Amino acid sequence: MAPPSTPRGPSGYLSLRWKSLIALSLALVLVNASLALIANLQLVEQFELQQGAVREQQARQLRALIEEGSQEMSKLASLVPLLGASEGPTADIEAQIARALDIHGALLDLEWDIRSVHWIRSDGTDSLSWPSDDGPSVPETLRERLARDPERAIATLLCKFECHQYLAIPLLWQGDFAGNLILGRSLADALLSFRALTGAEVAIAWGAEKPGEPSPLLDPQSPSYLQFPAVTYPDKTEPILRSAAATLAQTDALGTPIPVQHDTGWFEVFRIPSLAPGIDALIVNDISTQREAIRAATLGSILLGILGLVLSEVLLLMIMKGPLYRLRDLASALPLLAENRYADLRDRLPPHTRARMPNDEIDLMTDTVRSLTDRMEALQRDREQAESRLVWLANHDPLTQLFNRRRFNDEFKGILERAVRFEHQGALLFLDLDQFKDVNDLSGHQVGDTLLQRVADQLRLVSQPSDLVARLGGDEFALVLPEGSEDNARAAAEAIQRAIHSIIVQEKGRRHHASASIGIVMFPDQGATIGQLMANADLAMYQAKEKGRGRWYMFSEKDQGKEQLDARVLWREEIAQALQFDRFELHFQPIIEIATGEISHLEVLLRMRNPRGETIYPDRFIPVAERTGQIRAIDRWVIDNALAAMRAQPALRLSINLSASAMDDPLLLPDLRRLLQRYEVSAERITFEVTETAAINSLANATRLMRDMQALGCRFALDDFGSGYASYAYLRQLPVDDVKIDGAFIRDLAKNTEDRIFVKAITDMVHGMGKRVVAEFVESAEILAILKGMGVDYAQGYLVGTPHALAGTQRQRTR
Repeated sequence: MAPPSTPRGPSGYLSLRWKSLIALSLALVLVNASLALIANLQLVEQFELQQGAVREQQARQLRALIEEGSQEMSKLASLVPLLGASEGPTADIEAQIARALDIHGALLDLEWDIRSVHWIRSDGTDSLSWPSDDGPSVPETLRERLARDPERAIATLLCKFECHQYLAIPLLWQGDFAGNLILGRSLADALLSFRALTGAEVAIAWGAEKPGEPSPLLDPQSPSYLQFPAVTYPDKTEPILRSAAATLAQTDALGTPIPVQHDTGWFEVFRIPSLAPGIDALIVNDISTQREAIRAATLGSILLGILGLVLSEVLLLMIMKGPLYRLRDLASALPLLAENRYADLRDRLPPHTRARMPNDEIDLMTDTVRSLTDRMEALQRDREQAESRLVWLANHDPLTQLFNRRRFNDEFKGILERAVRFEHQGALLFLDLDQFKDVNDLSGHQVGDTLLQRVADQLRLVSQPSDLVARLGGDEFALVLPEGSEDNARAAAEAIQRAIHSIIVQEKGRRHHASASIGIVMFPDQGATIGQLMANADLAMYQAKEKGRGRWYMFSEKDQGKEQLDARVLWREEIAQALQFDRFELHFQPIIEIATGEISHLEVLLRMRNPRGETIYPDRFIPVAERTGQIRAIDRWVIDNALAAMRAQPALRLSINLSASAMDDPLLLPDLRRLLQRYEVSAERITFEVTETAAINSLANATRLMRDMQALGCRFALDDFGSGYASYAYLRQLPVDDVKIDGAFIRDLAKNTEDRIFVKAITDMVHGMGKRVVAEFVESAEILAILKGMGVDYAQGYLVGTPHALAGTQRQRTR
């Protein structure tokens, strides 16, 4: 048989090996790219730091060279007059300066790079100029500064078409200020010295005519665009500056480099501002070597990462090859589970890893699949057995092995149809065990189950194979005689009574004698449908109970009890409609704290509205609801609507009554938790009340329910205390927080001495247990004063307030 095909998703199949490889590759690419980027950033940062130091040093060196030139001219200026001194007396200093320039002018140019010498008298007029009168004149800027302050030495750098350093030195003659000697030299030697010292190219740019405007040398619209008055190696430097001109025109910050790619190299251009007013220097550094080193280091990091990626992928493919093949074999074998081919699946499971290797996840999965296969095979056998069991359970009661209600209805329907068709008579016997609840309460459900099994055994013994015997539910049984007269039915009832009466169940010193009440109805004369026959048999059974335990009763259309049954059916329908159409409503009666007179909480009281809108009090419909089982639905309705009212009024604290049926309701507690979460109401605001009789009749269940509700935060009150057992022992067993004394002991408290003694004793006893006391039916101020003197905690009654609906708490009714 061909192996099952590999399941494919909507987007096709991709091996886990390739998915892992892709994921690993993406992760490694991201890591390697990040490492390469970080390395590159670190190299660039280190380069920037180094270059920053170089730029600062270059700025200092250029300024130092210019300053050194000024100092040399200052020394030379004091020597020039001496170079022209004669042996005899001289008429004035101008003659000496002229003589010095005639004799030593060439030496000044060759040795000291002095390109021009001017003498300006003290009155500001030009006296002489070297090399000739046609040589460069004194710049107007310098002349203006001399006019303002002629007796101060002035050193300046001036550029227009050429760059010159000027130094104006005031000279004294015979103790008086004679004039200013102005020396001028070219800036070219300083720039060449700077290049020889640093290896960088330099260009001088004179600044803007007005602050904020670009330098004319860097303005493409200016006639002087890139016509630098001084530049080293113009053929090399000017193209680089031309590439950086646009950016240089927008930045004036020292140390802000501009990278420029020219030809095959990279250069860095930065500005040294304010060598002199309006004059900047542009420095060009060759950074090709550094950038190439950074690029090579980054490329090496990337190549190393690629090599690591390839090696990792190859290693991953080698490692995952075997496990993934095993995983694929496991995946291809798993569909055999759906076909219940457990043996074939075991044969197809991949083997474990080598003996010397430790187990891995695939081995664990293989073992899990093998274990799952064994369990599913066992479950398959159990399921087949369970299916046959379910078929049986669908028609039988598992406790007594008798037919259940469903199978009973099916069988009875056929019997009834045959009786009608062939016009013969049959009988239906409906059995209800007497006081069966006492067996469960006193000895436990296990003993009750034993009793039911014994009853079923006796019914099988007294019935014929053709008879239909069933357990309808709880402690109710039915026996159908397909063909039989009234005499036969009476004889069967007598036989059943004797058989059941012989049953005695003994447990822990208690003996339970079984008995049953039997209602008999004849068909088809007394009913043509199962529902009608069961209702009539139910009525007959209740008639039998009215006569006492262990009786039977033959149904008659003339029975007055039929009217009672009809009334019970009508009330049952009325309750069902009230639940369906929301015709119940809540009234609230206040309960005050006697010591302060303030309202502590409100008790929730239930009312019903009939279709005519008339109010119906609980004593009319609650007994019917308890017998029909509708009381649980009413309990849920009351709790649901009370919590809704508490959500509408966050300050509201309520006391809610529970029925006796609630003590045996296993779903009450989970439903309460769900409603508390839905309405977001704190459980501490709720007190539940249960009557003394209901609590004691189901003592174990009541105690358990009280403790579970108190664990949620609710309080519990014992209602109508004193009307039933009023036992101190019972009160000790019940974990209640409050005790409500029955109103029968409060109503005549002002006149009845015995009632006062009883209430006082109860109050002291309850307080001694750490519980609180509530008095009902407080209808006069005199009674309230007596209760206060006795130490009763709370009071409720018409004196305190009558029951009434609260505005905003009633939910919208369904019409």
